[in-house]
Amino acid sequence: MRFYVAGIKIKSTLPLFAVSFRSFDSGKEADVHITLSSASCWNLEAEERYLLTNLAVSSLTVSSLTVSSLKKGGWLFEERGSSFGARILATNDYADLIIFEEAPATKESLMRLVCFSLECRFVHERVLPLHAACVEQGGRAVCFTGDSGVGKSTRAQAWIKALGAEFISGDRPAVRLEADGCIACGVPWDGKEQIFRNVERPLHAILEVRRAPFTRLRRLSADQAYRVLVRQCFIPMWDSDTAALAMGNIRRLSCAVPVYRLFCGADPQAALETHRALFERPEEILEELPDMKIREGFTLRKVADEHIVIPTGRNIDKFGGAVVLSEVAAFIFEQLQQPVSREDLLALVLAEFDVDETAAAADLDELLAQLRELELLEY
Repeated sequence: MRFYVAGIKIKSTLPLFAVSFRSFDSGKEADVHITLSSASCWNLEAEERYLLTNLAVSSLTVSSLTVSSLKKGGWLFEERGSSFGARILATNDYADLIIFEEAPATKESLMRLVCFSLECRFVHERVLPLHAACVEQGGRAVCFTGDSGVGKSTRAQAWIKALGAEFISGDRPAVRLEADGCIACGVPWDGKEQIFRNVERPLHAILEVRRAPFTRLRRLSADQAYRVLVRQCFIPMWDSDTAALAMGNIRRLSCAVPVYRLFCGADPQAALETHRALFERPEEILEELPDMKIREGFTLRKVADEHIVIPTGRNIDKFGGAVVLSEVAAFIFEQLQQPVSREDLLALVLAEFDVDETAAAADLDELLAQLRELELLEY
């Protein structure tokens, strides 16, 4: 049985994926072979073991998975529950996957490991699994990426409602790097809603979503885009060779496709304004600016009516005491948990509080100077 996923040709002895991903072209050599084996997997000697937790490989989120580097070469993927234990053996390049029959796997557990193993192979084929909601509109794809819970899917839904766009993937498209651009692809595993289609479209833009009561697009530099994408793309960190390939692919993606920071709401009007800037009035897109953010190891707590910055971890010994912030300063501190430019930070303050712009800009600069003096900011 053959499947075609994101440009990758898969030959499997099992009917793993939706019929829409079936391929009936038997003339081409497969990139990945998946077979079922009755051999024993218990005598495989591991050289090193890595316990991976809270992995998001689609809706089939893996709570705990063990990857073992084998002495004779290859990788053993295991997921164990109280009543099941799925196991897959992969070659060093993940091109051959062997499913062990003797391991009593549930269908869900088996699919998790298959998808996880295939995403490792994707890296070798210059394909990047991206944590994003992806839609197509007018024959071109747009991806909404960002941290979990920021509203990627709701922004995509707004495009569907306001512009007649269609989902390619609800949570995890694959981006294929090609010589003349990048292609966004639906894959047969996805987020909780299992929203995907076997569709490939040229990737027009990647939007890093930020919540805001206004619509504003700012282009990111290649380095800024890389720092965004490296948090949202799949990287098999236990395998240094494949991880290096993934990082190189991410670097190429950050240079090949425009990446923008999108401040907006989740309403149809925001979708219309974003689409207009991307496709009709690119002059509305703001130029790239340097980012700043709060250094790791500081947290904001509200105690009674006071907002207090408290050091954590190694910073406890280095940082003497705590810092008390006003309500506006606390809001700014929260926004600085993610990289943001000074100009966008000011726009967020003006949208949140009824303050004069000149006074707000002066107060913001004073606060940023204090945070720099306390060595809380990094650029």
